[in-house]
Amino acid sequence: MGSVSQKITLNGKLEDIWKFITKPENFPKYVYGYADGKTTSPNSTGIGASYEWYGKLGPFKLKSTEKIIRWQEQKYVAYTGKLFGVAFNSSMDVKEIKQEQTILTVSIKYKVPIYLGGEFMDFLLIKWIVKDYIRKSLYGLNEIFNE
Repeated sequence: MGSVSQKITLNGKLEDIWKFITKPENFPKYVYGYADGKTTSPNSTGIGASYEWYGKLGPFKLKSTEKIIRWQEQKYVAYTGKLFGVAFNSSMDVKEIKQEQTILTVSIKYKVPIYLGGEFMDFLLIKWIVKDYIRKSLYGLNEIFNE
């Protein structure tokens, strides 16, 4: 199983950053590769909220689904789902370090199926794509909160 974790310090109150990163309408503003999507549950946030979205990977537009499985208001959100056929568990947690600064940590654990090349393909390609997409998403948040 692959695992990637990255952190960023954002200039903003924890409450504002939490509200922004967990609101589905904001996903296109910072999730790198996000092309289109919708909420597929009655609630858009909190445990049980689910989403269907399409991401771009080069010239391809691929479907993903995810569901919130853990939620601690203004602290932690965890998802499970399938991203382009790869099963994953991901989380975002926020921690205030100063009155106007917050650390956001993004973690993703995923398993590349055998039919997509398994661990070999993960080592050669998938892990680097995941790292790059997280880095670019965090860069998007950096532009929003730190500029």
